[in-house]
Amino acid sequence: MDVGPGASIVMFHGDLPYSSKDIIKKLETLNEEHIIGVGGFGTVYKLAMDDGNVFALKRIVKLNEGFDRFFERELAILGSIKHRYLVNLRGYCNSPTSKLLIYDYLPGGSLDEVLH
Repeated sequence: MDVGPGASIVMFHGDLPYSSKDIIKKLETLNEEHIIGVGGFGTVYKLAMDDGNVFALKRIVKLNEGFDRFFERELAILGSIKHRYLVNLRGYCNSPTSKLLIYDYLPGGSLDEVLH
């Protein structure tokens, strides 16, 4: 997965003990076997770090020209909210080639599978 030159990861709440470089290095190893979900806005991958921590990484598909501003505004809101019924957004990467969201990984399948 190419996240482009000069990409960095922005982390919320300071609770991810990894550098942008460590996370981007792991992103480069992701392929089709790591896919855990596909939806209208992108693909979700299972991202396992070397220390055993696991996260869900959503790669967002760019929808239109105004999408970058929308993406930044939504992230500011999502990153500030913590609620027991929302999956915790840990951080994001907004590079020219990729829009990535890093969430806590919840085992047990997707919400779609549970609902349907």
